[in-house]
Amino acid sequence: MVNLFDSESNNIETIRLERIITKLYLLVFSICIYSITIYILFSDITIDQSFTNPSENDYNNLLISYSKSLDCPCNKISIAYKEFIEINTTFHQICSSDFVNMKWINYLFNEGYCAYFLFLSNLCEISQTTINNAIEQFINERFINTKLISETEFNIQIENIILQFQNVTLTKFSRSLKLLRDIMNGNAFVSSYFLNWYWWRERNSTFTTIPISPIIMKDGCSCGTQSDCIDSGGIYYSLNNHEIFAMPGLHIGCSVVETLLYSTFECLYNQTCIDLLLHYATSVYD
Repeated sequence: MVNLFDSESNNIETIRLERIITKLYLLVFSICIYSITIYILFSDITIDQSFTNPSENDYNNLLISYSKSLDCPCNKISIAYKEFIEINTTFHQICSSDFVNMKWINYLFNEGYCAYFLFLSNLCEISQTTINNAIEQFINERFINTKLISETEFNIQIENIILQFQNVTLTKFSRSLKLLRDIMNGNAFVSSYFLNWYWWRERNSTFTTIPISPIIMKDGCSCGTQSDCIDSGGIYYSLNNHEIFAMPGLHIGCSVVETLLYSTFECLYNQTCIDLLLHYATSVYD
């Protein structure tokens, strides 16, 4: 019988003990060998392999096969958005039309319509400047990532970034416009175009104050107490306030700002309406 721990002793008890120890040793050894074999057969073997400057196809293939263990650090962790993003803007047609041109504005005799189109021109200019400045700032910012990502994940990230940029830019512009409206409405500025208050001064008057009364819309809304009153707009005889031309899409508010924001450009897309506007807005009617 095998005795791995033979001490060459003639003592029967010693020999028996050595044989028992040999059996235990062989049993433990066999168990260890079996365990190692099972582990090797059923466990994943990690093999580190490096690829220098892999192509996009190579990376995609590796990503499919080793999506959990693939690690591809970038030598350059940031890049300006302008290197791979181009943003083109499209503004409302009215902002590139003759209606925001000073030649058209100066051609109008009616001061109220001059103010309307002048504010429209300024609003177009402000919106274009605001958006162009925001785009310039955005494309000079940098996309940062320490590891290579898949094309799908990259596109998702960029779409979210662009959507966030659009929302932030729109919110900033809307806040600026709201601030302008709040300042005008909160301070109750008297419009020189009689949009919110009638005011007059009699000849040879000795009064130091100018009498005023609020504009009352057809529905009874008073610009003296509310800033969001709206009425249909047109051209009237100055003596009896008789309407001679109702301008489609025009809604008169308590300020030039409210008038523009509540109105549409329906008339400006209709040649017949434009001809009537030109006829009445460039003439004097008493």
